[in-house]
Order: sequence, then structure tokens, then C-alpha cells
Amino acid sequence: MKKILLFVILTLLVSCSFNKTFSNRESDRDEAEKISKKFYWELSYGGNQDDLYNLFGEQFFEVTTKDKLNQMNLVSQNEIGQVQDYTLVKWETLVIKGSNPDVKRERGKTQETFSLNKKEGEIKIVGYHINQDLLDK
Repeated sequence: MKKILLFVILTLLVSCSFNKTFSNRESDRDEAEKISKKFYWELSYGGNQDDLYNLFGEQFFEVTTKDKLNQMNLVSQNEIGQVQDYTLVKWETLVIKGSNPDVKRERGKTQETFSLNKKEGEIKIVGYHINQDLLDK
């Protein structure tokens, strides 16, 4: 009877999975901030569109085509101007979410939000939104 009980307990322990959850670690923030810096550098100075596309995950391109991303970037640069400065204001982990609400452009400010996903040690952009207050021109 003791052997059966011991076997059942060991089976239960082996079949359990133990997960660790990390929330709001500074290292996660630093990694996410590197992605937004690389994005803005590629947008302003990069000459190869593929380098910009490599920052984005497959989930992003399931919703938004590369042509649509290019169009969004061109419209924001033509209408609001090149990015001059930005700050990472809000970040959360579990679902890493970076938001740059004070992106200073040549002819105005925008609020830009990045949603990031870390998979197999690599962070990719899975969402990117640009908002502008048209009354604040």
C-alpha cells in the first residue's frame, strides 16, 4: 500500500509543471527600449527596408502588410515630419508593451505605441500605432 501511495505521489509531482512569472523586470524594459531605438534609427537613417521589417514579428504582418506599414511611415513622416526625439514612458512585462507617447517630430507630436513579444529569446514588434492630436497643431 505504501509503495502504491508513493508511486501516486511521485507521478503527480512529475506530471506537474512549474512556471515562473516575471513582472516588470528592468532587464525586460532595457531590451524593449533597444527595439524602439532601433526602429526609430532604421526609420530615420536606415537604407534597407528589410532591416526595419526584421524588427516585426509574424503576428504583425498577419494583420498589416509591409506596404501598409510603409504607407503609414511615409504619411506620418510627410504630414508630421521626421522623428526628432522620443521617450519610453510606460512599460509592462508579461506582455511587453512599450509606449512612446511623446514622440517629437518636425511639425508636431505623436503618441506611438509598440506592443512587443519575446519568443525564444528574441523580441519582435507585434503591434505599432501612431496617434496624433489634430487639434494640437
